[in-house]
Amino acid sequence: MLKLRNIFIVLSLLGAAVAHAQTAPGTDPVQYIVAPETPGPNEPVQITVQGVGSFLGDAAITWTINGKVVQSGTGLSTISFTTGALGTQSVVRLSISSATQGSIVHTFVFTPSVTNMLWEADTSVPPLFAGKALYSAGSALRIIALPTIIIAGKKVAPESLSYQWSVNDNPVPAASGTGKNTLSYTGDQLQDGESVAVDVYFGSLKVGRGTIAIPVSNTQIVLYAKDPLRGVVYDQAVPQNIALNGKEITLQAQPYFFANSSIKNNTVAWSWTLNDAPVTGPSSDKGLLTLRQTGTGQGSATLGVALQNQDSSMLIQSAKATLQLVFGQSSGGVSSFFGL
Repeated sequence: MLKLRNIFIVLSLLGAAVAHAQTAPGTDPVQYIVAPETPGPNEPVQITVQGVGSFLGDAAITWTINGKVVQSGTGLSTISFTTGALGTQSVVRLSISSATQGSIVHTFVFTPSVTNMLWEADTSVPPLFAGKALYSAGSALRIIALPTIIIAGKKVAPESLSYQWSVNDNPVPAASGTGKNTLSYTGDQLQDGESVAVDVYFGSLKVGRGTIAIPVSNTQIVLYAKDPLRGVVYDQAVPQNIALNGKEITLQAQPYFFANSSIKNNTVAWSWTLNDAPVTGPSSDKGLLTLRQTGTGQGSATLGVALQNQDSSMLIQSAKATLQLVFGQSSGGVSSFFGL
């Protein structure tokens, strides 16, 4: 999702990026505030001129857009306009005539661009999962910038552009450079989200900007039944209350949105309980448990499962799930004893 943010940047002498300024010879006593610096198509833009001292209040100021005068008078220090379609150039020319400072001329050129941002998290989901693997605090992320930059009527190839990345307002120079439109990094478990921005350059000219905010999602555990013939039935989760019609049930606890690196490196710890007492099985450390009723009669039991990421940079990743089991016949004694 593309997010455009107004950036207030003071430009003196030569402006940066798509909005650049051409200055008449001599010392320039003027500063310029352009917001946003790299606008998108059909987006409002405001330019404000500020002078050293108070000379601008008495100066004759003329603003033209694409050769047409849109404002002219004394002290007109601000202009607002809307950019055109993608790649359509808008040339804004400022002329200042002052009795004390003489003539000052600046030209700003705006070429609207779009930089779409995509992200993907390297977190756990079931096989053939139709949804998106969400980001959990401390997990690995991959961000892709997809700029659409049109200069002189032609789209610039993404590999010809330079990308300057920042994460949570901190520059990432090692991941920046020409053709580097992909950023891979590990998130911070102490942050409640990740904010990523990229400035796009064509040569020394800043031609685009993209930002994206990635929220933190909670890790989860969902229980699925494992069938002897079909394997784990991921089509439907086991409800929180079930009746054990047969003598046994095999359950697969599926972690959602845990870091795949931790699962691969076995730095996650499973724990199972039955009526608050610890239970284990041959594959319980892999999230798989089989319960068998060895007695007769009717009863119930509460099964609990928990998963904790033990990686020090991802300790916040943990989840629990419970299941209420009802078993046995309506006649006879009550039994809640299961053998494994």
